[in-house]
Amino acid sequence: MSDKSTREYLMSLLDEAERNIIGDSLGEVIEPCAYAFEEAEKPEERPSDLYSSCSSCHSCQMYAKRSVFARPLVTPGKVLFILPYPDGDVLLSDDDVQLFRSWWKDSILLREGEWSLTTLIKCPAGKWDKAAADACRGYLREEMMTFRPSSMIILSSEASRYMLRSSMDFQSMLCREYKVNGIRTFVSYSLSEYRSDPSLRIPLWKNFLFIRSSLGLEGRRS
Repeated sequence: MSDKSTREYLMSLLDEAERNIIGDSLGEVIEPCAYAFEEAEKPEERPSDLYSSCSSCHSCQMYAKRSVFARPLVTPGKVLFILPYPDGDVLLSDDDVQLFRSWWKDSILLREGEWSLTTLIKCPAGKWDKAAADACRGYLREEMMTFRPSSMIILSSEASRYMLRSSMDFQSMLCREYKVNGIRTFVSYSLSEYRSDPSLRIPLWKNFLFIRSSLGLEGRRS
């Protein structure tokens, strides 16, 4: 049996055991667990360990929808953009990549190597899900500790309110600076919110100007 087949077989046994526990007639409450296979002969660096653990996580029911784990685009960039969840099996569709680069990245005057992109929810949720966000938040916190961005920009009203524990009207949250785990943080509409409501162009642009100025990038050539 190949290594891949062995892993798939063992994961199927673990999945079956979890289903049996959840459906136990005694109603026992068992804490969800996450598990990952480790290659003893090939020790991996911490980021790889983190994403291996993410990709085999069973901490919420979202794992049942996961076919491919979309790895974040994380480099030692100083600005970390946080999407609410991946777009299917990729972080962003090709069209949204172009939109992100032309608006979110270029409007703030960021250069290549100065930005990173990740998600709060690691599985392809397709919509906002608080339970999945609760299960994944620890992974995002570890990414912050590993890559140490100097600033973060949370994309989407749901993810911003969730991470900042705020119930404010979202427009009132724009053009402000926050702190998350000691990191200066800003909020923005997501790409999908902008696509569904083009009237957000003006408040989005004003917010970009505020972030650009706050990061000390005003006057920089694009």
